[in-house]
Amino acid sequence: MHTLIVGSRVPKTAEGLSVWNFEEETGTLSFVSSTRGIDYPTFLTYNNSNERLYCVSETKDGSVANFSFEEEKLTFLHSQQSLGDDPCHLALSPKNNLLAVSNYSSGTLTLLSLDSEGNLLQPIYSKQFTGRGTDPIRQKGSHIHSSLWTEKEDHLFVADLGLDRILHYTTESLNTPSFKKTPLKTGPRHMILSQDGTFLFVAGELSNEIVVYRIDKYDSCFTLVQTISTLPETFTGNNTVADIHLHNSFLYCSNRGHDSIATYHLDTTSGMLTLVGITSTLGKEPRNFCISPEGKFLLVANASSDELHVFALDRTTGLPTVKLQTITIEQPVCLVFTERRNKK
Repeated sequence: MHTLIVGSRVPKTAEGLSVWNFEEETGTLSFVSSTRGIDYPTFLTYNNSNERLYCVSETKDGSVANFSFEEEKLTFLHSQQSLGDDPCHLALSPKNNLLAVSNYSSGTLTLLSLDSEGNLLQPIYSKQFTGRGTDPIRQKGSHIHSSLWTEKEDHLFVADLGLDRILHYTTESLNTPSFKKTPLKTGPRHMILSQDGTFLFVAGELSNEIVVYRIDKYDSCFTLVQTISTLPETFTGNNTVADIHLHNSFLYCSNRGHDSIATYHLDTTSGMLTLVGITSTLGKEPRNFCISPEGKFLLVANASSDELHVFALDRTTGLPTVKLQTITIEQPVCLVFTERRNKK
C-alpha cells in the first residue's frame, strides 16, 4: 500500500493537506489524516530520503512550509519566505540539497538550500525577472511557473510563462542564465525531460500545445522538433493547458476548460508525439494529475468540482479507461505519492 498526499486550494482555516492510503492492486483510496494551518498549499513535493513534505503557500509574499511525515501524520516543522509573490511550483534537486521555488506573480525564481536532515535553510539565490510578453492580459510581465532539474543536478530549466522562454542554469554559474524563446503566446507552464535527457517537453498553457525540443547541448541550443495540440479540432471553447507527465512511452497532458487528459505515444528515437486519444476527466479544472507508482492508474484532481478521480490505465494504448473511484475533497490541486510503503 502506498501513500498519496493531496494539496488543496483553500485558506489555512480549512484542511489544506490530506493523507490517503492507496491500494495499488485495486486503485482504492482511503482517508488517513488531514492538516490545516497553511494558506493555499497548492503545490507539494516530497523528500523520500528524509520523509519530509514541502509545500508552497500561494499568497502575496509567499512562503514554503516543511513537514515531517511519521506514523501517517504530517507535522509542521518550519517555513521560509519564498522571496516572491504567489509561489506555485517546487522542484527538489536529485541530491536533496536545493529546492527551486517558482513565484508566479512576481516573476521570481528562488533557490533554498537544505541541510542533510531536509530542513529549509537560507536562500542561496533569488532573481526577479522583468519584461513583457505578447499576450496583453496574461503576459504583462514575467511569470515563473515551474523548474526542472537534470538527473545529475548540474542543470536547471525554468519555465517563464510571461516572457515565452525557457531559462537554463548551470549550478556552477547561477548569475548568467541563458534562455531559449518558445513560439509567441506559448506560455510555458510545466516541463518534463525524456528518460535519457535528450528531449524536453513543454506544456504551453496559452497555446494549448506540447512543444518538443531536442537538447543538442545543455545550454540554450535547443532544436524545435514538434508542436502538437492538446485539444480536439472541433473544440472552440476556452482552455488552458495545465499538468504534464511521462510514463514509459506515453506522455499525458491535462486541459482545463475542455477538462480532459490528452494521451500521446512517444517515439523515443525522434522525440515525436502521436496523439492516442483525449479522455474526459469527468470533472472541472484538472489542474494536476499523477500516475500511480506501479503505473496501473491515473489519478486526477478536478479542482473546481471538488473531486479526485482514479482511472485505470490501459497498458497497451496508455489511455485512461474505467473510472474506479471518486473522492470528494475541497479544491484539490496537487497530488504527490511518497515512495515509502505503508504497513498493511
